[in-house]
Amino acid sequence: MLDFPLSQWAFVCAVTGAFVGLLLNIPMVTQDEGYLPAYVAAGGLTRTNPTAVSRPLAVLVHHVTAVIAALLYGVVVAVLAFVLPTAVSLNGVPLLPHVVGAAGVTAFIYYFFARIAMPRFGGSLRDRGDEIVEQWALTAFIYGTALALFVPVLVTQI
Repeated sequence: MLDFPLSQWAFVCAVTGAFVGLLLNIPMVTQDEGYLPAYVAAGGLTRTNPTAVSRPLAVLVHHVTAVIAALLYGVVVAVLAFVLPTAVSLNGVPLLPHVVGAAGVTAFIYYFFARIAMPRFGGSLRDRGDEIVEQWALTAFIYGTALALFVPVLVTQI
């Protein structure tokens, strides 16, 4: 069981997602294909070729997706807190549901992009798909790790 009301938990997850999304700008901007997954996602949402997507839209999609993924993590943790042991916690966040939730959401966002978004919406970027998916794997790993690190910290601040 979570030690927090669900509304507070959702708020913590959303704030953490926004914060981690901002942090992800660093590795995404420094890598050659770093921001291309955001262009692919925005292209899929607007049904246009990713190369025709504007940078502001790609950035917006990236940040909104980071918040949504963190809320998904929050749902997974809240549900798992009812069925998995919660005796050990990190500042009130049950450890086992937290680890499973962060790892599960990381795997989901990687898999969703690599197996669904890129093949369907990659457009003219499909020929660079392997490099883009490889970059996305790194970004997804950084996202999940940062989420796992910051949720227990931010939960004490809010």
